[in-house]
Amino acid sequence: MFNEAYQGFTWFGLSHLFSILWILVSIVLIVVFRDKITGKTDLYLRRGVALLMIILEWTFYGWSLSKGGFQTSLLPLGVCAISMYVTAYTLWTKNEKTFKIIFPWAISGALLSLIIADLGYNFPHFRFLHYFGNHGLFLLGNIYLLVVVKFKFTYKDLLKSSLILLIYSIVIYPLNFLLDSNHLFLREIPHEVAPLYAFLGDFWVVGFMVSIALLFQLIYVPFLLKRQKA
Repeated sequence: MFNEAYQGFTWFGLSHLFSILWILVSIVLIVVFRDKITGKTDLYLRRGVALLMIILEWTFYGWSLSKGGFQTSLLPLGVCAISMYVTAYTLWTKNEKTFKIIFPWAISGALLSLIIADLGYNFPHFRFLHYFGNHGLFLLGNIYLLVVVKFKFTYKDLLKSSLILLIYSIVIYPLNFLLDSNHLFLREIPHEVAPLYAFLGDFWVVGFMVSIALLFQLIYVPFLLKRQKA
């Protein structure tokens, strides 16, 4: 599980595709059984997923520290780390206010991370399980809160969440240079998608932030279609 022989990851290889598949299957199961998950089953599922995410994350900290000591990249300042912790809190407490803020962060962060998969280890290494496990779980956790717990999410919530992320990005951008880190990918974009922003030159970060804003808008499309249908 911690064997260094599992180094190396193939983008959209078999293990990558199967990881995406289990998440898609889990989403379908949540939707199909949404009205049958009640009472203690709901409580155990929510809190079980919250605990599992925290355990995976803190095991990852321990493994990372054992390999090379403390690194600023371990600070929980990225969108995915924040999404994981806030989703865990929201699952545990059923706090709808935090859900309204973190929902677009979690969905966009998880989707980008699961597709781009900036990873150096393959299955069954712990880092692979942690990466796809936690990103998949906080994605599923937010869908669960929306579909099973039936939290509401409006366009006003989307705008508020987007504004908070914009302000946070403005704070994190210079902090990355002070910490020599790359939180929110504001210093260096993953090489898999870097060619998409090459035409912007040094202004690629602006294009990247615009892309996230557009992704937030796309996340709201299903809500808009549902409202128009109603």
